[in-house]
Amino acid sequence: MARRSKKTRVASLHDESYQRLVELLVQRRRATGKSQQVVADELGWNQSIIAKIETAQRRMDVVELLRIADVVGFDAIKFMQEVRRTMVSAGELSG
Repeated sequence: MARRSKKTRVASLHDESYQRLVELLVQRRRATGKSQQVVADELGWNQSIIAKIETAQRRMDVVELLRIADVVGFDAIKFMQEVRRTMVSAGELSG
């Protein structure tokens, strides 16, 4: 199996796949009608953290995603499967 170059292994806030993940996350939040402030309040976070995640100024880790999914009300596993499908469709992952 060929190794990927270091450049493709390094995650970036500006990576197209990460941008799609963020877009899907924002869609989920907006679909519930919850504001960034409401989500932040329910998490005990500052609203600016949600804003930075949603504008890809701050990377979100898996634990944060699980917490956001719980507050917003979506299944994080199904969400990640959807993100994976978009990556496969874009040719960024093998199917």
